[in-house]
Amino acid sequence: MSAERPSSNKQKLVKGLIFLSIAFPFLFAGPAFYYWIGAPALREGAWGWTAFIVVMMFSAAAFAVRGIAMILDGFFDHE
Repeated sequence: MSAERPSSNKQKLVKGLIFLSIAFPFLFAGPAFYYWIGAPALREGAWGWTAFIVVMMFSAAAFAVRGIAMILDGFFDHE
């Protein structure tokens, strides 16, 4: 009676965690910077900071989604 342990791809898990660790600070810093820098600059007509902050928030969301996908792929990929 040998019980097989489910295997996981540790390289994909670590890579997914790295992507999440990159995205984590930007998920919180993006809205904070928008509130402190982007919104007041937008009221004055300077949209450059606002555009940069919005791109930063979208890239953080993309990194988070990619990291979660890599982690799930590392757990459930049976190669």
